Amino acid sequence: MPRRFRHVLAVGFLILAGASALAEQSDWQGVDRVVAVADLHGDYESYITVLEQAGVVNSRGRWAAGSTHLVQLGDIPDRGPDTAKIIRHLRKLETQAEKAGGKVHPLIGNHEVMNMTGDLRYVHPGEYDALKTRKSSRLQDDYYQRVVAFLSGQENPVQIDEAFREQWLKEHPLGYVEHRQYWHPQGEFGAWVSSHNTVIRINRSLFVHAGISPAYVDRAMQDINDAVRAELLVPGAKGPKIIDDELGPLWYRGLAMGDETQDVAEQLETLLQRFDVDRIVVGHTPGYGTVVPRYDARVIAADSGLAQHYGGHLASVLIEDGKVYTVQRGQRVPQPSSDTGLLDYYRAINEIEPDVNNLLYRIKQLEAAVSAE
Repeated sequence: MPRRFRHVLAVGFLILAGASALAEQSDWQGVDRVVAVADLHGDYESYITVLEQAGVVNSRGRWAAGSTHLVQLGDIPDRGPDTAKIIRHLRKLETQAEKAGGKVHPLIGNHEVMNMTGDLRYVHPGEYDALKTRKSSRLQDDYYQRVVAFLSGQENPVQIDEAFREQWLKEHPLGYVEHRQYWHPQGEFGAWVSSHNTVIRINRSLFVHAGISPAYVDRAMQDINDAVRAELLVPGAKGPKIIDDELGPLWYRGLAMGDETQDVAEQLETLLQRFDVDRIVVGHTPGYGTVVPRYDARVIAADSGLAQHYGGHLASVLIEDGKVYTVQRGQRVPQPSSDTGLLDYYRAINEIEPDVNNLLYRIKQLEAAVSAE
């Protein structure tokens, strides 16, 4: 089927109630303890385990962290089946944390945007299954009939036969219509996502899903946050968009991957001065099965690959009393304040999480560099 027809939505969808998309505060100071957890990708068990290991929730999954601020760095959906379960749990945690004097910050990632804008390449079949109801067959058939009517009315109509129907049903399984309803800008998930921020500052740390490139360094946090929210709430609007920009905060990988260069180091220094922070904490780019400090720990790449799709490497970032730790499978490992401490740091991680190929390779690189000195 031509791509332009794949995500045609039926008129008259039942829009589910969600949170309002009001602008949120983007800067918090005087916070005693911050925990950051990166890309979850539909893996509820890894998500709840890593929160328990970080002391954020108790054994019943309830908030147990007092005035702690929890930052979820985006990319809740796709690749795993449990997105709905994670979102609903995070919504409960938001309320529980507020009552305890804490805060939950679910940031917007590129996969949230993809689900809202109809790019469903990475949606796990279990995502559709989780949203099925007794009405799913009727909704699916109604949607199919509307699509057929639309296609039949085109100047060059598509051939509608049994092969077409079989392929269409394969691409639009039971639960698909509900999925699009939930991720609509006014649906339960879409409205919840678009009520949150893209970039925030807590104390001396900046948090964002992918990174801040030089193209965005002069834009204020509130400006970025408001612009992303506006783009999500008006799908299909024309013109260049932050949510699609490879150099934008939802997609940019320049801080988290590749060799560390002087050019990027200078760009990073400009960024840190511009936002008046000591470090930037990002997700989006899996590394060595753990949290990766880069550029003398001025970049903290937090995407350990905690979802089973990426190996299930359970790690989070803890910032407490001005010190930064990796919590790897429940064990605190101090992060080095400069690149000279990276070898000892990765060796300590390897004791907790052995046999991660990328990590072992990185350790060998660092050992070779030390030997060459």
